[in-house]
Amino acid sequence: MLFVVHVTGVGGWDFQITLSKLVSPLLGGIMTALGWRAWYLAREAGQTAAQRYLFLTGIAWSALELAAVVQLVHLVAAGDRSFPSQSPLVLLLNLLVPVCILPALLTIPLQTRWSSSRLRLSLDMATVMTAGAVFVWYFLAGPQIAGPGASAETIVLTVAPLVGLFAVARLWIGGVAEVSRRAMFWGVPLAASQIGSGLLQPLVAHTPRLSLMLALAQVAGVSVIASLVAHIRKATDGEPAPVSGARRPASLLPYAAIAAVDLLLIFVLSRHGLDSGAWAVLGGAILLTGIVVTRQIVSVRDNSRLVLRVDAGMTALRAAIEREQLLSDLGTTLLRTTEPAEVHRLAGVAAAGLLAGLPGARTTVVTTGPGTEYWTVVHASGPGAEELLGTETPGSAVPSGVLAGEIVEAPDSGRPVLMMPLLSGDRFFGMMTAGADDDLPDELVKALHTLRTQVSLALGSVALTAELTVRALHDPLTGLGNRALLRERLTGALTRAQRTGRPAGVLLLDLNGFKPVNDTYGHDVGDALLRVVADRLRGCVRTEDTVARLGGDEFVVMTEDLHDKVDAVLVAERIITALNEPVFVAGHELRAPASVGIALSRAGDSPDDVLRYADSAMYAAKRAGGARFHLYGVFPQLRN
Repeated sequence: MLFVVHVTGVGGWDFQITLSKLVSPLLGGIMTALGWRAWYLAREAGQTAAQRYLFLTGIAWSALELAAVVQLVHLVAAGDRSFPSQSPLVLLLNLLVPVCILPALLTIPLQTRWSSSRLRLSLDMATVMTAGAVFVWYFLAGPQIAGPGASAETIVLTVAPLVGLFAVARLWIGGVAEVSRRAMFWGVPLAASQIGSGLLQPLVAHTPRLSLMLALAQVAGVSVIASLVAHIRKATDGEPAPVSGARRPASLLPYAAIAAVDLLLIFVLSRHGLDSGAWAVLGGAILLTGIVVTRQIVSVRDNSRLVLRVDAGMTALRAAIEREQLLSDLGTTLLRTTEPAEVHRLAGVAAAGLLAGLPGARTTVVTTGPGTEYWTVVHASGPGAEELLGTETPGSAVPSGVLAGEIVEAPDSGRPVLMMPLLSGDRFFGMMTAGADDDLPDELVKALHTLRTQVSLALGSVALTAELTVRALHDPLTGLGNRALLRERLTGALTRAQRTGRPAGVLLLDLNGFKPVNDTYGHDVGDALLRVVADRLRGCVRTEDTVARLGGDEFVVMTEDLHDKVDAVLVAERIITALNEPVFVAGHELRAPASVGIALSRAGDSPDDVLRYADSAMYAAKRAGGARFHLYGVFPQLRN
């Protein structure tokens, strides 16, 4: 309402100035109360920059409020309606306002724009300040100097606007940080209007339109209140983050300043020609051109650097994608791998792929046997790979950290080498090494860590699968094959027998007198006897033959590629001889003679058929008594 009243000039000057001096203390009191409230909340919220800014501006609003009260007292006591007030105290308080606001604006932290270097920011500021200097010189300082002579007032008219312009331009170009952006949207115009009003009021003559200065004061008051409310909201509720992409990479203010100087130059030349004032404006325009050219050169330099960084970033991104793809493909392949040797090969190939392009890149995959006494290089790539492949290293030469499961970086011929143990749970499988002429980049080290994890898990899975396979196909007591392994091997042997015409032989044996051993000495002694029998059976056959335990005291020997039945009989005789030897267990002399049934495969026989023939022959041997064998289809025979 006051703004409308002052703009329209209703009631004349006496009414206007009286109304302004009556209401100003109220508005000043609101600004002061809000200012110190905002300062208190910023201090409680730990907002250091906002706290410093609000403390300085709080002093300024307090000075304005005190000046308004003094003017009201003069109005009531003496009817003083002068504008601006000639009271020394009021002048001093009004001077205190820019003295506080300028440092407040100058100490606000600036944002760091990703596309702006400090030099470019300085050149933008120089552009704005040069344009401002042209305007200040032409309209304020120049006319004063051309008058009776320079004075302190000339210096104030020159320096003060430029200081204010610097504070405003700094925030406009740089952008505020740690202070409410919404508050500074209102704060920058109000600071500029307050500084401008304080400098222009002594120069304004008493005119019918002087009430416009009062209207400007009301706009400044509304801006102050809006700014302080925004500060209070930030201190209490926080301020929402800016919308992504909304922040401008550069300010348009320098370009606006150049355009303003160019328009001023056109105006001056068209009105006055090349007088002294026009030469000053022209000199400013030439200086601005030099600054702009310098700024463009700096921009080209910065853009070139940015292009190089972007190109390097894209190269690094492509390399990262390739590494991720390599590791992803490796993980898929490892899922289908069941042999440790293939896992080692894939690990070595993947490690070499990750280090491809690095000067002097070299990788190895090293395995270790039980006890980690010796380490063997099973895969190598890079310089000297052929000489490394197959070499053995004593476990004492391996850093203790690797044995403890730690990743160790150690020098090798003056080059840093990363040693990565391969372990899954409590299973230790060896290690991978990777090195180059220089230190490995962090992203490659991370990729190698991932590779090491993948390979360790794959080796653990292969080992577990092998262990489960052994358990599924072998007898846990004796370590011999079980019924499932026997059936698998016998099926293959029968297939090969049909192709070669050479039969497979199955010898099924049963221990005589095993049950009394269990009953007399206990199951522990019986189990020990079975393990001895298993060892003796292994010694009676070839490596490619199969020895299995069907259960209890029944064993099967499967041998193939026989020329005739004599070959099977010779195996049976070796078994009977071996098992006739006494067995000493826990101080007891035990005997476990065997009855052996022999069956030779025929065309069209299934595994069940051959086993049934051998079982029938074994019972025939048992009926004959003693340590005997019987060949299916003939009479029982005594051991020779």
